[in-house]
Amino acid sequence: MISINVTFLIQMVNFLVFLVLMNFVLYRPIRSILAKRRQIMEERQAAIDEMNAQVDEAVREFDLKIQDARQAGRNRVQDMKAAAQEQEKDLLQEAADEASRKLQDIRAKIGEEVGAARDQLKGQVQAFSKELAQRILGRSI
Repeated sequence: MISINVTFLIQMVNFLVFLVLMNFVLYRPIRSILAKRRQIMEERQAAIDEMNAQVDEAVREFDLKIQDARQAGRNRVQDMKAAAQEQEKDLLQEAADEASRKLQDIRAKIGEEVGAARDQLKGQVQAFSKELAQRILGRSI
């Protein structure tokens, strides 16, 4: 059986002194190192979160710039198409005007040639009709 005497009290005091010494020598430094480590980890996690936020913002800005550039490209293509269609319209109008002028020139030239041919034929018709009348009548006119 266990008897409670002075040695038991000495053992108890020895245990308590050992516990206090262990707390000062071993446990407090370990707890302070763990607290520092936790603080460093929290600081680094905060820095990582901040960097992630910056990266996300940069990606959003990049996407917006890409979208703006694509829209500007589409607008530029539309402007170029509109300019090309306007130029095509001008060229077609110019070609139609030139064809119309040429057609008028050709009609005028044909009209002149027809007039010249009529004049020439009038002279020939009069001579031919005179000759025909002479042959029909059998005498000279």
